[in-house]
Amino acid sequence: MKYSKYLLTLVFIFLIASCGKEEYVQYTQGEGQKIVDPYLQVITSVVPFQAGVESYDISFNVLNGTKSLSDVEVYKQFTDASSGQKSDKVLLKSYAVGALKTEVNDVINYTQLKENLTVGGSALPEDESLLAIGSGWVLTFVGVYTNGGAKEDLGGAINVGVLSPYAGLYEVIESDYWRVGVQSGIADWTGQERFIGSVDENTFSYNDWWGPFEWSGGSFNFKVDLETNEITVPIIVNGLFSGNRALGCDTEPEMFANVPCAGSDMLVKDPNNPNAANGAHEITITYGYFTDGSGPREFYEKLRKKN
Repeated sequence: MKYSKYLLTLVFIFLIASCGKEEYVQYTQGEGQKIVDPYLQVITSVVPFQAGVESYDISFNVLNGTKSLSDVEVYKQFTDASSGQKSDKVLLKSYAVGALKTEVNDVINYTQLKENLTVGGSALPEDESLLAIGSGWVLTFVGVYTNGGAKEDLGGAINVGVLSPYAGLYEVIESDYWRVGVQSGIADWTGQERFIGSVDENTFSYNDWWGPFEWSGGSFNFKVDLETNEITVPIIVNGLFSGNRALGCDTEPEMFANVPCAGSDMLVKDPNNPNAANGAHEITITYGYFTDGSGPREFYEKLRKKN
């Protein structure tokens, strides 16, 4: 009798569960399982915008559902870093959507991004080099349903950020690392790539690495005097990679007995393309950290911008 009571309880729970509303999946005889709500997958989540670059690739996928879309509209909104003001959201492009999966691979340019946008009553400048570093567009998505043409916001966004011509992807062409007066066995990481981001006109971020050490999600900043091209590094923004304090040539040059301060901490602009995003600019930096009880760690890098 005890087991019969348990069995009846389980059957009762099962009946209640089976009567619950199915929100995400519906079943049609002979067709199996289908997605009810459409889903958008952003492939290109970040686009680095730099004056002088002709165009930019964007990609996203649309997985259609039984509540099917006929089109996906992409809207643009610009934020000016100087004033903090935003434009209205304006339609950038519309894309037709197929019955199942639609892969969208397209190219956009500055003419399309600035068209019909105003910030504080003024249109965006014709000369893209006049855009303030740190400004940018956010591209968002709206689905248009097949039946009745109703619209619904879709998840996901593409961020188009205005970078300095000296930001971008760099290759390490010289490197050195000394740990407490001894050169490390991993002192050579030449050939690796580093992404240098823009924070504002003269502040840059060194992302995801500290010397040869992977530091996923971590970064430090550095400032460039754009008159003298001298660099101040490191500027700690989201925690120190290790040790008790950061070391820089501007504050404690005596700590760098094995890597150079003289001639380092400089931006060398490509003499043929000094203000261009596709210039082979070079960044040389010396930085480190100090661990109480053991001593300094010294890092040196020269990086060259990739076209």
